[in-house]
Amino acid sequence: MWLLTVRDLQYRRLRVIVVVLLASVVITLLFLMTGLVNQFNREPYDATRAIGGAQWVLAAGTSGPFTSGGTLPVGFVDALGESARGVVVARGTLSTVDESGDGDEVVVVGGEPGDLTTRMGVDAIVDGRAIAGPAEILVDRTAGRHVGDRLHLGAKPVEVVGLTAGTTVLAGLPLVFVEMPTAQQLYFKSDDVVSGVLLDEPPAAVPSGTVVRSSDEVAADALGPLEDAISSVDLVRALLWIVTAVIIGAVVFLSALERQRDFAILRAMGTPKRALMLATALQAVVIALVAAAIAIVLQRLIRPAFPLQVVVPTSALWQVPLGAVAAALVAGAAGVRKVASADPAAAFGGPG
Repeated sequence: MWLLTVRDLQYRRLRVIVVVLLASVVITLLFLMTGLVNQFNREPYDATRAIGGAQWVLAAGTSGPFTSGGTLPVGFVDALGESARGVVVARGTLSTVDESGDGDEVVVVGGEPGDLTTRMGVDAIVDGRAIAGPAEILVDRTAGRHVGDRLHLGAKPVEVVGLTAGTTVLAGLPLVFVEMPTAQQLYFKSDDVVSGVLLDEPPAAVPSGTVVRSSDEVAADALGPLEDAISSVDLVRALLWIVTAVIIGAVVFLSALERQRDFAILRAMGTPKRALMLATALQAVVIALVAAAIAIVLQRLIRPAFPLQVVVPTSALWQVPLGAVAAALVAGAAGVRKVASADPAAAFGGPG
């Protein structure tokens, strides 16, 4: 039956090539949508890990530092113990002098100088070095900047001394790490307040007027504004699965329809019905697997040009092809039923 399937695919090769290419484009989009959702879900956790701190102490009523504003007196840092570190989180603009302020929107993270040289952002550095002065910044590489670039963070001249990876939030906004006094003056015009306090362990007591959030809770909160976007992408993924099934199912059904007399002859020669049904199903599987293999290559070529960062998980490299095979088998059921209905008498010009 394998040889029968191969011969039929060769005979109808032009149609099969067109269907494989169409299916591979759709499956490529499936890979990209899967990678997009994966990136949306993982980026806030990667970002909070780069910032550091297992616990965030925030102003009461603040759901999270990335989605709502709130400030605490800087005195809370000392009151919460030696391991407490102040942090500033604010929206800002990163631009070159000739961009007239119309640069990239970024999320500015201000940390204490010692923290910036030992922990905050350091593990995420992929080029350059840690911050060593008030006019230096680390920026995520997705911002398209380079080490040595002289830019403006808001109105302040700064120099990029390092690039980080995996430090974006809210669907691709790059984090920019600066010294806390710089961030305080830029966005609060005061050294007396911070956005929150980072702790490595839960505090013994929650200070009045504050709320304690774990790092994972802060990351989950940053996903809130993206819920509708993620749901929309998931809907598109479901529609793409349907399109994949329709494309492959249509060609398998048409093939079975055209081969009705061939199936009748084979049945008359004693070929089991099950063997013919398996051969038809095998066609759908072969088309799905070849299309998936091409899609794996295509998505690697397209990802760098995608406007948003796309991180296709390794698991998708086998889950998507497996799903394509399942969709092909379900869609090819009509063709398999057509094979099952083949009447051996039709081989001799009889009814059916």
